[in-house]
This record gives sequence, structure tokens and C-alpha cells, in this order.
Amino acid sequence: MNNFSHPSNIICQDSHLENNYSQYLGGVKMVGFLDSRQRFVWIIACIAISFAIFTPFASAILENADIPQSTGPLNKDNPEDIAFLKTHTAYVGVMQQARMNGVIGYIDRITEGTGTTNLRWIQEDYLAAASSIPLLYTSDEITAARDEMKAQSLRFLDETNIQMATFNGNDVDLKANISESEADAETSFERTSDSLWLMKGSARLAAFNTSAEKRSALLLTLAGKGVDITEIRKFSEQIDAKRSDMQEIVVKHQEGAVLSLNSGIARLNNEFRSSIVDAVKKHEIHLSAAAMLTMK
Repeated sequence: MNNFSHPSNIICQDSHLENNYSQYLGGVKMVGFLDSRQRFVWIIACIAISFAIFTPFASAILENADIPQSTGPLNKDNPEDIAFLKTHTAYVGVMQQARMNGVIGYIDRITEGTGTTNLRWIQEDYLAAASSIPLLYTSDEITAARDEMKAQSLRFLDETNIQMATFNGNDVDLKANISESEADAETSFERTSDSLWLMKGSARLAAFNTSAEKRSALLLTLAGKGVDITEIRKFSEQIDAKRSDMQEIVVKHQEGAVLSLNSGIARLNNEFRSSIVDAVKKHEIHLSAAAMLTMK
């Protein structure tokens, strides 16, 4: 299986993002108005975010030494630099979401809907980190969120490679699907500024609500197939109970609180997902036993 793209293309790709990004901030081309210090911060930020977030599409196999550390190219908590990096990261995050959508769409097709569960969960975790950045106000907090985005991107790459190998996926077709999804995202930027949803202060709550809707739909699907969802529902309800905490953080702009809440939600998400795996296995064992009895 071929790699998604050569690492040397990544910086060029980020340069393309920079040009586009400057056009989508309410029609204001910000890059041309940067002073020398801001321009330096911009360049370092672009490179750091490019390698941290686009790594999954740079190489199918990475050694630990090849993964750069997200050192946070900020002038320690300078509000101007932080605001600038937040906006750029929002654009990069939306484009990574589009790439992930392209991968999920292709894997969904070649696996006939059986190979995308983990990919969807990883994307959900990625967006939880990305959507938290508008609620962060220090360089250390933003660096932690960016590192989490990088980690989830690498997990997404690993899972993609597994599914591509298992179902004999075609790299050319995969890339075509990714490119189509990217083009759709670019078109959305041109039509409306609302498409840059990760820039909004309410983005984390929006991501939380979307995840809740997906959990509810999944519970209905599992129940419809005869799976016992008793334990699964308990974890889902515990996650839903965090909504009021999330709303308070968003409304009151509680600095850094979202990271702590994210950790608790991540733990519950893991338990929710593990309970699904266990319940489905038990259901399959039950069906197999029932089938054997009918054969006697």
C-alpha cells in the first residue's frame, strides 16, 4: 500500500492553506498586514501545526523519532498571537475533519459499513480536542489540545491502514475521495463564514451535542438488532449528564476548565465503547448458541 503523500508535500500544502485561510476571515487577507514579529510567529505556527496535524497523510508508517514535538510557537500567552493561532488552527481542524470524512466515506464503501466504527470514534475524539481550543487562553493549554489532535490523527492513520489492508483498498480511490471532501470544504468556506465552526466559542458544545445524537442513534440500532443495551445506556446517560457542565464552561468562559471536563468525558467514552463491544460479543455468542440448538 502506498503512502498518502510524501512528507515534503506537507509544507507546500500548508502554504496553500495559509493562502486560502487569509481569504476566509470575513474577506480580510490578514497575512499581508503582519509585522515582522507576527510573520515569524505565523511561519513557525504553520510549520508546527502542519506536521502535527497533517502527519497522518504524510506517511503510512512513522518512527517515533520522525514525529515532531508540538513545542507551542507562541510568545508565551500573548493574546494577539494566541488569537491568531486559534483561528488558523480552526481552519486546519476543519480541513482535517474533511480529510477524515473522505477516508470514512471510502472505507465505509469498501467494507459495506462494517469498518468505520473506530474511525468515527477517533474523529469524534479529534474534534473534541479541536473544538476546545476557542475555550483555551494560554500557550500551555493550546499546546496540550494540539498534541491531542496530533495523537488522534495518528490513531486515525493506523486504523485507516488496518482497514485498507484488510479489505484490499485502493490508494488512488482513497485519495480521490479525500480530495473530493476537501473540495467540498473549500466550497463551503467560499459560500459562508459559518463553515469555520471550530472557531466559535460554542464549538465544543456543538461537538458534544453531535456526539450525543450519534450515541442515541447507535443505541436504537443496537436495540433493533436485539443487543442488550442496558449497560451501554448507563454510560451514555453519564456522558449526557456532562452537558450542563459543558454549557457552564461555554457561557462563563471558564479558562482551562474544558480540558479537565474532556478528560472525564474521554474516560466515559471509552467505557461506553467497550460496553458496546462486550454487548455485541455476548449477542453474537447467544445467536451462535441458538443456531446450534436448532441444528440438533
